[in-house]
Amino acid sequence: MKRQPELKLADGHRLRPWTTTDAPVIPLAMQDPLVRQYASQLLDDRDAALAAIHSWSDQWGQGSGAAWAVTGPGEQVLGQIRFGLLDAHLATGVVGYWLLPEARGRSLASSGLARASATVFRRLGWHRIELYHAVENARSCQVARRGGYLQEGVMRQAMQYPVDGRRSDEHLHARLASDPEPNEGR
Repeated sequence: MKRQPELKLADGHRLRPWTTTDAPVIPLAMQDPLVRQYASQLLDDRDAALAAIHSWSDQWGQGSGAAWAVTGPGEQVLGQIRFGLLDAHLATGVVGYWLLPEARGRSLASSGLARASATVFRRLGWHRIELYHAVENARSCQVARRGGYLQEGVMRQAMQYPVDGRRSDEHLHARLASDPEPNEGR
C-alpha cells in the first residue's frame, strides 16, 4: 500500500502524517484542559508521544488506521485527527480528534474530519467510521455533524476517561462510505 497521503485544507492548512520531530507537541496538547478532559489516552511525555507516533506510522500500510497532524501554513502542529480499525471483517473504524486552543473556531476540525474520512473510505476501503464524544461536549457534537457524521444514539457509561477515572455517557455518531459528502457549515 502507498504512503499515507497529505491532504490540503483551506488557507494553507493541511493534514499530514506525524513525524518524530512533532513529538513535543503532544504532551503540550495534553496540558490543555479541554484536550486533557476528553482524551482517551494521555500521552504526557516525549517518550510516550514518540512511541505513539511510531505505532501510528505503521497503521496506514496495514490498513488499520491513520493519524494526521493538523498543521498551519507555517507547518506548526495545531491538532490531530486519528482513525483506528475496530473490526476488520466489518470494515468498521473509529475516529477521534483534538485541536490546540489557538486553532479552534476556524472549522479546521470539521473540514479536516470530512476530508480525512473520505480518504480513509476511498484508500483503506472501510465501510463505516464511528465517532464518540461525551454527551456534554457540545462542540464535538457540532464538529461531528459538520464532518458528515450522523448521530445514532447515546451509549451509556461507554467511556472511562483516564484523567479522572469518571465514566461518561457518549453520543454515537457514524458515517458510511455511501453517505453523501457533508456540506460545509451546515
